[in-house]
Amino acid sequence: MRNIYILLKLLTLIFIINKISLVYTKEALAELWDVEDSDLLHYLGIENNLVAVDTALRKVLRGFRSSFGGTYLDVKNNTVYCNTVDETKVPIVKSSPLLTQHGYVDFITFKPAPANNSVSTLRSRFKGLGQLIDVFTPNNIRVYIDHKLNDVVIRHDSKDDEENEDFLEHASEFNPTLIVPNVTHPHPRCNNSSQAPLSKRVIVDRILDGDGIINVDAGLKCSVGFWARHAENEDLNYLVTAGHCYNSSVGGSQEFFHLPWGSEDPGVELGSMEFSETIEEYDFGLIDITGKNVGQSAIINNIDSENFRKLHILEDSTMSTHGAHICKSGLTSHVTCGFVRGLNTITTSANGDILEDLIYYGKDTFQISCGGDSGGPVFSYLNDLSTVSLHGISISRFFDFSESLPLNIILGAAELEPVMPHQ
Repeated sequence: MRNIYILLKLLTLIFIINKISLVYTKEALAELWDVEDSDLLHYLGIENNLVAVDTALRKVLRGFRSSFGGTYLDVKNNTVYCNTVDETKVPIVKSSPLLTQHGYVDFITFKPAPANNSVSTLRSRFKGLGQLIDVFTPNNIRVYIDHKLNDVVIRHDSKDDEENEDFLEHASEFNPTLIVPNVTHPHPRCNNSSQAPLSKRVIVDRILDGDGIINVDAGLKCSVGFWARHAENEDLNYLVTAGHCYNSSVGGSQEFFHLPWGSEDPGVELGSMEFSETIEEYDFGLIDITGKNVGQSAIINNIDSENFRKLHILEDSTMSTHGAHICKSGLTSHVTCGFVRGLNTITTSANGDILEDLIYYGKDTFQISCGGDSGGPVFSYLNDLSTVSLHGISISRFFDFSESLPLNIILGAAELEPVMPHQ
């Protein structure tokens, strides 16, 4: 009997291991949409069309901000949902040439706004909460407009509620949706013991975006974001990563080395990072590689993929569509994807620092980012599974949300331009 019990336990363990192996050999985007890899191009085509529909619809809705409450797309249902407050305006919107000339109306579902909030109302309440944050400087708070919920949301960690009591009490007058997030599906690689190194030393001849880097002066591990040059002087070249990869308490010039996925030891010396205002104000930093060829590239690491191990950055763009897919590549959890949940956002850190307009994305209750992923590129797929558009870098996570600093903020603050293959 005891032998049968042991055999059953072994069979169960083998089944679990095989299931985990099966899940994590699928493309990250297939994981997000819960489809097979073979169906991805079909759904990418659907999403590209819906993004075009949503873009046109939002242009039309600019004149009806009191009548509608935001839009978001749903790839699996092949529709763009439009939260409707005043149904009498629907025929007017539907008749717009921007929507009729391309047949976009067929892909729009006008539905009653779940919370009956118009865009004007949402923006007013969001602005009010932002003013409260300036007054009370709460810790670990995420405030954003959630189009699917049709409401302003405050995500907060219950362990900080006592310290944030005054803010939460005054915030109630704006009637936000309060969410205490949780993770019921932790990412297996977030436990360091589950990521056994492939070898003691990995030989590489190219630095890929998403690869690991290590600050040898502070012992901090992060990820490569993207290769950029100064907009006014193309001889000045940098690798962009998260600002907190620089340790301000150590100070001075801090040296960074390449840390390939699956390696225990630092590889190529990349360059140094100096303290700058962008580290403190925006949480991004620049590793100076001017005059060096360290193998930098405009290619994102996706080595877990069977067929698309290198993702080529062909363009950069601003993410503006709620419900669209967005992905990141990083040292620890590699390539993972989520749905865009917030674009108008206010983020406060554990010490009360405030960042605005981060992109919130995720998959409910799933953990898609881990320590060490900070700085990695954030992107979306184009028309196939080997080319992507760059949107920014990963800088933080909050339970089942990952958070990206948009590319336009980085480029504007540091006067940079990303290096693309055609340049």
